[in-house]
Parts: sequence; structure tokens; C-alpha cells
Amino acid sequence: MTPDYPPGDIAAATDNRGGALTGRTLNNFLWMFAGGGAEAVLKIIVLLVLARLLAPADFGLVGAALTVVALAEVTGRIGIAPSIVQVKVLTRDHIATGFVTTIIVGFAMSVLVYSVAEPVAVLYRMPALVSYIEVFGLLFIIKGFGLVSESLLQRNMNFRKLAVIRLASYFFGYALVAVTLALLGYGTWALVIGHLSQAFLQTALYLVFARRGLAFGFHWATFVTMLQFGFGVTLTQIGNYVSQNADFFIVGRWLGVEALGYYSRAYLLLQQSSQLVGKMGDQVLFPTLSTIQDDRPRLERALNKSLALVAMLQIPLTALLIVTGPEIVLSLMGPQWGPAVLPFQILMGILYFRTAYKFVGAVLRAAGKVYVAALWQWSHAAAVILGALAGQDIGLWGVAVGVSCAVVFCHLFGLFLVHKVIGVGSAQGLRRAVAYTAIGLVFAALLVGLKVFFVSIGLGGLAILFILFGLFGILYLTLFTFAPTLFGAEGDILRTQLVKVLRRRSAAKN
Repeated sequence: MTPDYPPGDIAAATDNRGGALTGRTLNNFLWMFAGGGAEAVLKIIVLLVLARLLAPADFGLVGAALTVVALAEVTGRIGIAPSIVQVKVLTRDHIATGFVTTIIVGFAMSVLVYSVAEPVAVLYRMPALVSYIEVFGLLFIIKGFGLVSESLLQRNMNFRKLAVIRLASYFFGYALVAVTLALLGYGTWALVIGHLSQAFLQTALYLVFARRGLAFGFHWATFVTMLQFGFGVTLTQIGNYVSQNADFFIVGRWLGVEALGYYSRAYLLLQQSSQLVGKMGDQVLFPTLSTIQDDRPRLERALNKSLALVAMLQIPLTALLIVTGPEIVLSLMGPQWGPAVLPFQILMGILYFRTAYKFVGAVLRAAGKVYVAALWQWSHAAAVILGALAGQDIGLWGVAVGVSCAVVFCHLFGLFLVHKVIGVGSAQGLRRAVAYTAIGLVFAALLVGLKVFFVSIGLGGLAILFILFGLFGILYLTLFTFAPTLFGAEGDILRTQLVKVLRRRSAAKN
């Protein structure tokens, strides 16, 4: 771990890695969960507001442009930033070389994206896409300055700072800017400028919070060693990009910009629910597991605990989101978003798998098996392409079914690879997932019954939504408190850590 020491002290700092990881990891996760949870709620609120102010086609155009940006961003990183997190002993040369490399690559990718704007627009059959892609090219220059700072904070496990940075940059950089411009009638440009301002503020905050550890310079030998790990990470990330964006391309090209607007908003709602646990957990687990990458029993325990915690949090929530899907989309976003309801419900059905597969990737990367991770992600990408192509003839819901099957395959195949290549099993975590599936089915039956009753007495969609969410929360917390055996060892871990957090806060107030 590299605390915010001057660069000369970094090597000494890395010798202190280790200790009691379970409590520390969960504490870090809770910080990221709190920050990520606030950000996810804020994103959903902003989505609902913008959905009332902008047309589905506006979201479709930006969604198409961002698929190009995401590919260039993944390719341009060449894995330099993750190598700073993963390397056992971090030196000044690593930081200096990484900083200079990411800045140079940022400028190069900006030029490349600008130059391919017209061909991409032709490929998508969306002529209006050109100007948006050209402007989005500025994102690479902006983000290039902050990648190493972000990695230093992550390696140092400064998750409180990371949570604050991401929440603040989204609220002040994106939410306020995009909503204001949408109210002023800027249409699609409101979303584009919002993304740019968010990236600028986020990069500035990364540089401020990690300024003590930064260095400037370039060392060829160091670059080569970083690239050996980083190239494998990049292959993995490109595969992940394809798996995350191939369905967007297929929907946009064959079903049209408006259909892409519906699909992208349904997918965003899934993404916020899964990233609340999955992405935050992955960012905590990767640096933590890197400290025990040679200890297979501890890796196995960490993976199974993570899978069980995800199942505990996500599977019952899946039941709630599927049952209330029509109310979430139609009552909150507006009746014009009706075509997004069924894709939303289908995609929510694989929330657990969409979340849990992130932890598989964290284990593979932490163990240094980046090329195995690349194989895994590319198999996922192929499954998404086949599923989306097979489903697009049916419509949006067909694409959602195909993509959902691909995500389930990705998770199970990833667990198989982790077991075969690293020797880390996941049977205990899978057994807990089955147990929570049974609990989720009970929740679903109860929620459906209550919804039918509320509809029969004439309650509106918004009222039904709030009542069912409230009843779900009360019932879940009641079971968690008074029926702890249902939640097994993972419930005990979470309960113990929450008590510690509450006690520390109480002591601080006194």
C-alpha cells in the first residue's frame, strides 16, 4: 500500500501491506458503498429529471457516441494505471513513467477519435453523431492527467477520498450542468457538456488529493515492465468494452436511435443497481487481494464471502425491482418511456450475475492472470454479440434476453476459470446464492400479491411504488435483525462491521 508519502518514501510504504484484511476490506467497501450508493441514487434522480426534459433520441445519440469514446479510452490506457495498483513494490519511476505515458496517450487518442467521427456515424447510420464524437474526443486529454492519481488513491486504499471525489464530480460537474442546460433547451448538448465538465472536475480533484505522490519523467525499462502486465489488462478491458457496448451498437444500428434511447436508459438503471455493489466492491477487492495474491486459501475465502454478500444484498432486491418495473419506468420517467419497461425487467432479472462477475475479474487480476481474464472477457463479448444479434429480430426485449443469457454464462465460466487456473473454488458462495434465490422468490410472491391488492383498490403507480419499496425495506431489515440465521456468516460479518462503524461514530460525537 502506498500512503500519500513523498515519492522517495513509496518503496518503504509498500512494505506495510497486509494485516487483518476482512474488517479493513469491509470498512473500505462500506465507504465506497456509501459514496457509490449516494452517487447511484443521484444518477437515478438526474436520469428521471432529464427523461422528462429530453427525448429518447437525445439519449440514443449520446449513448452511441459514448460507445466510441469508451473503446478509445480502454485502448488508450494500455493498462498503465492498473499496473500501479498491482505491482508489489511501487517506485518513483513507476509513477513518473505512468504519468507521462497516460498524458501522451490521452492526446493521441483525442486526435484519433476526432478523425474517426464521420466513419463511425456512417456505420451507425446516424449523420448527427459526427459533432458529438468530435467534441467527446476532449475527454481523453482531460482524463489522461488524472489516471495515475486515481490509481495512487486506489492503491493506498483511500476509498473515502475516492467516494467523495466521484460523488462531488457527478453532482457539481454533471448533474447541475446537464439539468441546467436541458432546462435552457440545449437538448443533446446538455448531456455532452455535462460529461465533459464532470471529467474535468474529477481529474482536478484526483490531482489535488494525490499530489504528494506524483512524479514526472519517463524510463523505458520501467515502461516495458508495466506494459507486460498492462497489455493483458488492456486486452481484458477491450473484451469488457465489447461485452458492455456490443448490444448498444446492435440496437442503434438495426433498431434505430430512439430504440437505443429506450434500451440505454433501461440498461443504465440496471447498471446503477449492479455498480452500487459490483464496481465499488471490485475497486476495493483488487488492491486488497493484490496483497495476498500468493495465498490461495485466503483468496478463496475472500471470493466466497464476496459472492455471498452480493447474493444477500442483490437477489431479494431483484424481486422488488422486477415487480415494480412498470411503476419505476412509467411513473418516474413518464409514459413516453413505455417501450423500456420489459427490457428493464428482463435485465434486472440477472442483477446478481451482473454484479458478482466483477469479483471474478478482481481475483484474476490480483493473481496476475491477466491473459486468462482477457480470454474470459472476450468469451463474454462473443456471447453478448450472439445473444443481441439473435434477439434483435424480436425487438428490444429479445436483445435483453440474449444479453442476460450472456451475463449468466460470463459469471459461471469465470468461476470455472478461477477454479481451474488459480485453484480457488466458489462452491460455498454458490450455495449461498441458491439460498438467497429461495428468499427472493418468497419476496417476489409477497410483493406481487400486495401489488395486485393495491391495484384493485385503485392506488396509483407512484403510491404503489413507494409503499412496496417501504414495505420491502422494513421486512428485509426485520429479518436481518431478528432472523440472523437466514443470512449466515456473511450477515454476521456485515452486522459486526456496521456495529463497529456506529460505535466509532458514537465515540467521535462524545
